[in-house]
Amino acid sequence: MASEAIFHAATGSVQFAIYPDGFDGARIIARIDEEALHTRFHAPEGGDSELVQAYAQNADSIDAMATMRFRENPNVAICLHSNDFQNA
Repeated sequence: MASEAIFHAATGSVQFAIYPDGFDGARIIARIDEEALHTRFHAPEGGDSELVQAYAQNADSIDAMATMRFRENPNVAICLHSNDFQNA
């Protein structure tokens, strides 16, 4: 499936969808902040497209962390930060 990721300027993050119960289940919107993409995933400085590309290149680990956060508490918005990946 093609990535649904977009840069969300108002929050300074890349917004993306996860499907914790498969593509036939709920579509959950999550975010990863710009700082995490630069610090943990080495996104180059530049523009929005570089951040979306960094997400796409690391989608497996980012989506896995977002899914874990969703399963911990499905009632809380998911916004990932650098510290979410310290032990990953």
